[in-house]
Amino acid sequence: MHISDRIANYHILNMPRSASPVPGGMRQSPPPSGAKTLQERLHILLTRLAKTTDLIKTWPESDGDDASIHVETTTKLITCVLDVVTALQKVEGVIKTDAVLKKSLQECKVPINLLDLLDHGNGLNPDCFSRGLLREALGQLAGLKRRKLALEMLGAAIQNGLDRQNATQEGGSNVSGSSSSGSQKRKLEVDANQSEQEPKQQEDTSEVAEPAAKKTRVETVQ
Repeated sequence: MHISDRIANYHILNMPRSASPVPGGMRQSPPPSGAKTLQERLHILLTRLAKTTDLIKTWPESDGDDASIHVETTTKLITCVLDVVTALQKVEGVIKTDAVLKKSLQECKVPINLLDLLDHGNGLNPDCFSRGLLREALGQLAGLKRRKLALEMLGAAIQNGLDRQNATQEGGSNVSGSSSSGSQKRKLEVDANQSEQEPKQQEDTSEVAEPAAKKTRVETVQ
């Protein structure tokens, strides 16, 4: 943290009530006594986090099979992580020991661009996590759309198969019905022909029988 920033923060925290900016003509309550200490501890924590990030981003490469540089850098990384843990514990200690500060922080409205305000990673964009979540959500949504399209295609194929099967069954029933009606018609025609031929056969039989009877009578007379 720069000295000018510390001076500005000190003046803001210790500004008298008469000179403090009062929105809407209302007086603001003075900040809790532990606010300044908390701010300093937060700056220390962010500085150590930035240092750890720089160490990871500038991880050196080894020359050949010599891994001593990695051992040294790993030792530095462990030290940085321990420093971050210590700074975080100090921040938690300030909040736990000051009940007024804790209540003030709980009632404070967190700004939506808080991640942008905490960009202490030397160019590392803090909203990369939210962008990653958005990208993952869009990917899952695209996957669901593809599954929906595949299910729709499968349903359409099944429906087409059912329609074809119904059409085939209806066509078979029509063919069987027409064949049965045709056979019945042919049977009726055969019966009619037989009924027409029976009287003719009877007439022919009677004509043949009559000359035979006459011949028999003639022979008897002789």
